[in-house]
Amino acid sequence: MRIQHITVMIMVACSLQVQAQTTTALNALIRRRVPFLNNKVVFTRIPNVQKDTASYYTKAQRLYIQYSGTTAAAFALNDYLRTYCGISFSHTGDQVKAPATLPEVKRAVPVAATFRYRYALNYCTYNYTMSFWNWKQWEHELDWMALNGVNLMLAPVGTEVVWQQVLQEMGFSEPDIRAYIPGPAFNAWWLMGNVQGWGGPVSDAMIQHWRSLQQHLLQRMRELGIQPVLQGFCGLVPSTIKKYFPGAQIVEQGSWGEGFVRPVFLLPQDSLFKKIAHKYYTHMRRLYGDAQFLGGDLFHEGGATGNIDLAETASLIQANMQQYYPGSTWVLQAWQDNPKKDFLKGLDVAHTLVLDLRGDADNNWERTNGFSGYPFIWCSMVNGGGTLGMEGRLLRILTEPFRAKATAAGRTMVGAGIVPEGIANNDVMYTSLLQAAWQTEITDVSAYLKKYVVARYGKYDADIYNAWQLLLQSAYVSHTNELTGAYESIFCARPDTNFITSASTWGCKKLPYDTAVFYKAAFCFAKAAARFTASDTYRYDLTDIWRQVIALKARQPYAAFMKAWQEHNTDAFKTSKEQFITLLKLQNRWTATNNGFCLRTWLQQAYQLLPDEKDKALTVWNAKVQITYWGHSSNPATLGHDYANKEWSGLLNDYYLPRWLAFFDYAEKRMQGTPAPWPDFFGMEKAWTEQRGTYADNKGEDGIVILPEVMNIIMK
Repeated sequence: MRIQHITVMIMVACSLQVQAQTTTALNALIRRRVPFLNNKVVFTRIPNVQKDTASYYTKAQRLYIQYSGTTAAAFALNDYLRTYCGISFSHTGDQVKAPATLPEVKRAVPVAATFRYRYALNYCTYNYTMSFWNWKQWEHELDWMALNGVNLMLAPVGTEVVWQQVLQEMGFSEPDIRAYIPGPAFNAWWLMGNVQGWGGPVSDAMIQHWRSLQQHLLQRMRELGIQPVLQGFCGLVPSTIKKYFPGAQIVEQGSWGEGFVRPVFLLPQDSLFKKIAHKYYTHMRRLYGDAQFLGGDLFHEGGATGNIDLAETASLIQANMQQYYPGSTWVLQAWQDNPKKDFLKGLDVAHTLVLDLRGDADNNWERTNGFSGYPFIWCSMVNGGGTLGMEGRLLRILTEPFRAKATAAGRTMVGAGIVPEGIANNDVMYTSLLQAAWQTEITDVSAYLKKYVVARYGKYDADIYNAWQLLLQSAYVSHTNELTGAYESIFCARPDTNFITSASTWGCKKLPYDTAVFYKAAFCFAKAAARFTASDTYRYDLTDIWRQVIALKARQPYAAFMKAWQEHNTDAFKTSKEQFITLLKLQNRWTATNNGFCLRTWLQQAYQLLPDEKDKALTVWNAKVQITYWGHSSNPATLGHDYANKEWSGLLNDYYLPRWLAFFDYAEKRMQGTPAPWPDFFGMEKAWTEQRGTYADNKGEDGIVILPEVMNIIMK
């Protein structure tokens, strides 16, 4: 009995310690994001509850939250703020205004996670949005994740130092190590096995920056109850490995993206694989501690399987993971034809998790019968390259995860997740999916939109609400276009004598909604401008909606001058050309009104990442290349050009406009019978990336002040 009594006391003490740690983390979150609630929230942990659940109510101007875990408590806090206080948080602005008194909630409001996992981030997000983030920005991001109930998040930062230490121990030269580690805007494609070294060589200071950042990230994630997905070792190694180990059993992976040499695949049947795995995981654990989830994919967007036994190969790789991280789960991306069916056969179903990246675009999970019975997470990608666009299958993300879960193929569905390639945009898509993951299926979308409007802008407004109803009928209709991402702006396209349907190779080729309805939404939204001058979220969305209007309108003169070009009609060409240039310059002026649509914001992040001038030059060059020709600098035909196009002030005027002017000059000379060479667009693009300057002084006008002028130009 005495031993039993001591055991109970120890269990109680441990429980109290866990609650104290959780409460400390939650109170710190409150001080950072809603300081008016400091010392006004009482957290009480519910013991012995496995499911993520919580409830909240108010009493005597205090908010009481009972919770099973940290993410449940944070989500409950956010639910109260969103539902009763008109407060919201997003990547495109926060709406936080302290109420005079805390709104009363007399009866406890329950919240419970519908899905076990609420997953976040794509490898690409780390570059298209987060390449140059400092700790303050990351701290803000992790708070957002917790408040939205995310409990599983990709966290591959700092893998560079692991590889640096492994390769040093393996005897690789410093030049060969530098030739393997990528630059700061291209880590994602290195981690996915598409490139090696591109964007580098990076300095030790940069590698150590990533190490320190990852350690901060992991500490905060664990405090907030967010499980990290660290990068596992799958056998991808430098292509120079044969120089040091001539007998290594490898499968060449060829090239990717018209010019990039991929890492090679070292077979796990080779004893060298185990040697590298030992060093890799030893350094990983020493630097970053324990992990229950490991990421990493083979044959991503190509690569060669050779004659290997896929099932045996997968089994051996996973066995190494289990050796160094017992009980861990291998997280695989379902993308194109991966993970291959034979590869899955070799994996332990209890330690495997598949991310269905395109859940919002197709029914891959259904075609594969729930990935042959392996646990999977239904995900929404929203965009490719972080391109701008108020567009997405909103109804689908609010309903499809629940339909999937109810089917036979969805019997192994264990979560829902957001995996945008860029996340600093389109708030409604991310918050909606994560919010839906904490409730039953949303059937009354109109009521949902009304709540969204109140939280997003701080109060209900009929004009804004009506605008969102129209957006739901246009830009956010659940269309059937196969490609992910918004209909791209013609401004951002590299000119061509053939009619252009998308700015990037894989961009959406067909407008999936009625522009007339979208224009109505924009005008309706603009009616509220005078009432929301102090709202950052309103200003951001106003800029975005009218940016899209200008981009859509530009398709009209574009079609006109392309028709005139084909018909050799010089006068018509000049008229429509001038209209196009006017709209492009207007777009540059309009987007300058908001920092979220400015090249200077992106470049200043890059410039401020590290203090050394050489590092600054490299990061700024990385930042410019990624959003422009995104390809090997020796290949003008790169398919990746403009994949990450951005309709940003500064970029429009100094990069996109000169390309169009060069095309117009060529076309007019040809129509007049004057010989003219085809413009060297690739040369222009490379030259621009090599220019110095961060556009720090390019401040814009007040968007609400110039809105009437913009509207008048559009209405002509």
